[in-house]
Parts: sequence; C-alpha cells; structure tokens
Amino acid sequence: MLIEDSPRENRVDPAELEAFVVLAEELHFGRTADRLGLSQPRVSQLIRSLERRIGRRLVERTSRRVTLNPLGEHLLARARPAFQDLQRAFAETRTAARGLRIGFLGPYASTLDGALAGFRARHPECPITLTQLAWTDIFGPLRRGEVDIQICLAPIEQLGLTVGPEVGVFPRLLAIARSHPWSTREHIDVEDLADLRVIGPHPDVAPEFARSFWPPATTPAGRPIARVAPARTEPEMLTAVAHNDAVFATTTAMPTYFTHPEVAFVPLTGLPEARIRLVWRADTDHPKVAEFAGLAVEQRAADVREQA
Repeated sequence: MLIEDSPRENRVDPAELEAFVVLAEELHFGRTADRLGLSQPRVSQLIRSLERRIGRRLVERTSRRVTLNPLGEHLLARARPAFQDLQRAFAETRTAARGLRIGFLGPYASTLDGALAGFRARHPECPITLTQLAWTDIFGPLRRGEVDIQICLAPIEQLGLTVGPEVGVFPRLLAIARSHPWSTREHIDVEDLADLRVIGPHPDVAPEFARSFWPPATTPAGRPIARVAPARTEPEMLTAVAHNDAVFATTTAMPTYFTHPEVAFVPLTGLPEARIRLVWRADTDHPKVAEFAGLAVEQRAADVREQA
C-alpha cells in the first residue's frame, strides 16, 4: 500500500534504522522498546517515520502479530549488516579511545616491560593503564571489564578466558627469616618444608593457583607440611615471615620488587618453576589485545635468545 504524502528524503536516521532492525529481530513492539530503553509509542513513532521516509509500509501489524512485508525484508537484508558494522566501528573506536588497560601481579610486572615499550613505540597515541591485581581477586578485574588483558600464573582453568602466550619463567625461592638457622643454606628442598611452618593460600585464591603455586599438603615422602594463616599481599607475606616464624614459597621475582630487612631468600628445590602467561576475555572486542600479545611473544623469544 502506498503511503500518501510521504516525503522521499535521502537522509538516513540511525535511530529509525536501529528501531527497525531490533523490531525485525523481536517482531514485538514491547520487547523492542525494552531492548532500546524506549517507550512503546516512541518505537512506533520511529517505525512510522522510517516508513514515511521510504514511501511504503515495511511492517505489517495486527493485534496479534508483527511481520515484515517483502519490502521490509529487503531493507533488513541490506540494513542489518551495515548497522552491525556501524556498531562495531563505534565500539572499537570507543575502546581504542580509552587505551589499553593491563593487569599484573606485583612481582611479575617486569615480564611486560619489553611488550610495553614496543607497544608505546607503535601507538604513542594509545594510553596504557597498569593495574596491580590482588591475589584474592586475580580474575575479577578482567571479568568485570576493568582491565583488557593481564598476566597471571599458570595453569589457568577459567571458563570464558583465552590463555595466551607464556611471557616468563621463574625458579622458586623460599622466603625465610634471617634469624632462622637455615637462612644461610645454599638451598632448601621441598622435603624440608615438613620441618617448617608454611604460609598457605588465602581461601579466595583461585583453586588452580592454590594447587600449583603453593607447596602441597605433604612432601614427596608423604610427610605433612604445616600451614599457617594465609596472607593477602606480598608485604603481608614478608611481614609474617619476618615476625611469625613462618616461611613462604615464592619465586626469584619476589625480591626484585618486595623485600624486608629481616627476610632472606633461599633457592627452593623440588617445586616446579612458576610460569607466567597472558590471559584475556574470550569475548573481548579490544582491537589491540592480540597485537600486544604478539609483542609479548616477540620479546619473550628475544629474552630466551639472549639467555642462551
């Protein structure tokens, strides 16, 4: 049916097109209004305005159903891909404008130094925000959208996250009070932990970290390893070691950033090295995440060649 007196304008109104595309998906004015955050009369007004602009009806309405007529189907087939491209372009531009937000665990920040320098050289216009992660909420900022990519200890057993490349490997150390007679040893073995009190993981630490980073409940010979109250941060861990006659199984990264005058670090044998990997949300729309991961891979390869 021809709509009389309809102006044949060439100007495209994005609000009208968005209302039409959503209505074509929902085939219900109420649900369309809910998705768009508009009133139902406003949705109807936008559709009528679009039809006047086209010059014919696009949507057939009855008291029971809403359908697209052939002309509406034609517009949908052409408009939906274009509208989705527009939405992606807007989202990607908004994401790029806010920069790249990177999360890190305190002792392991140095694993990102090379990738950060390379990224800044390539994209001086893109701001970088660094956020230190809490051991008790390692994946929270990533899942809440507060960071775009982060480093963490492997293994990573989290649904909805992409596990990226390895960016660092760190041998194990034992943080022990300088007053302890073992603090001057050349090394301490995991079997020896049965004779010490070991700071355990906080209940809010991811289960895979608790299993892989902290010493097990027993030594390889089956002797129980006593655990004392957990700590939440590196300074808390070191303070507990210095004053509570406890030890903490850490890595060579710890004394680079966190020390205590009453704490010594002794090589710890019998535990696997700590491996650091990049991780990001599987559904990320950030256009620079993959590039940053690639730079981290290049830097890691360069570091390995230099150490060889």
